[in-house]
Amino acid sequence: MIKKTVFYTAVILAVFTLLWRADDFIYYSKDAMRICYELIIPTLFPFFVCSSLLVYSGFGSVLARCFKGMMRPLFNVAPPGAAAFVLGIISGYPLGALTAAQLYQCSALSKSEAERLLSFCSNSGPLFIIGSIGVSLYGKPAYGAALYAIHIISSIAVGIMFRGYGKKKHTSPPMELKTEDMPLTEVFSSSLRKSVESILTVCFSIIFFSALSRTLLSIHPLPPILDAAVSGLCEFSTGVLKISILDKSLYEKLILTSLIVGFSGIGVHLQVMAVTSGSGLSLKPYLLGKLLHGAVSAALTAAVFAVIKPAASVFSPAVITLSASGAVSVSLLAAGGAAAAAPLCAVCILKAARKAKRQTRL
Repeated sequence: MIKKTVFYTAVILAVFTLLWRADDFIYYSKDAMRICYELIIPTLFPFFVCSSLLVYSGFGSVLARCFKGMMRPLFNVAPPGAAAFVLGIISGYPLGALTAAQLYQCSALSKSEAERLLSFCSNSGPLFIIGSIGVSLYGKPAYGAALYAIHIISSIAVGIMFRGYGKKKHTSPPMELKTEDMPLTEVFSSSLRKSVESILTVCFSIIFFSALSRTLLSIHPLPPILDAAVSGLCEFSTGVLKISILDKSLYEKLILTSLIVGFSGIGVHLQVMAVTSGSGLSLKPYLLGKLLHGAVSAALTAAVFAVIKPAASVFSPAVITLSASGAVSVSLLAAGGAAAAAPLCAVCILKAARKAKRQTRL
């Protein structure tokens, strides 16, 4: 009852704010749409399509054997959980969490294993960190690559921290990973449909939470650094953009960026809640995991870039942000090899579903 009361109150306040500051909300919505059109869609949509093509073509059966061996020793999660982990670090929010919920619903994971997996499987993908942040915002793909490596290491660290969660509960039996053949026309059609659904979810989440947070902040302006922090807590891509134009050293901006990307923002958390609703999984491990992820990422970034000593780009972030085409080419090259790991998601889910159907017939 308390949760519903808080939710209803928040929605009513949001509606009141939108009606009160309608002009501001429309202006900020248009600006967020521009960001999606010029930055988010060019850097993410091509990767979504390529990943989906690999998923539905069944290319992941070999890769599954490469990754599944690390799940039990490191994270105390059954091998099929590799799908959620790999997809989470390759394709970005919220596909890792969605995969974890589906694996639990297909009985490939126990409830404790799925909740354990949620704590570290929902992460930002390489195209956003390398392309949008490294190239588009700071003009240095190497910085984006370093942030992405830190992001993965932090995710692994959080997963190890949570390996004891629900340890006394039962675990699921090991499963083999196989896929079913699909016609190439169906593969391409499914890939486009899923990619469009994913990019629309991401973009409209960004538009809503970016416009709402900026409208609220316009009522009572905050100091620039607090404004960027609050924006990042609401919608992480907007926060990252604001951090990039702060009057701070590049070292400080990279640490703040890593913190925001690790935590991921309320907009992403609500996406995860949406894709896991009805699964019966608790989101407490997920929320605590994201807090830890942000803290670990910021600490590692501070340590790494204290040694690297980053230098500011000769280009201004405002100019680079408006040119997303360069981000696409560089980030696609950087993420091309990693993209092959995405099929683990469908591999595990298809096998789990087939096994569940056989058990139902019996």
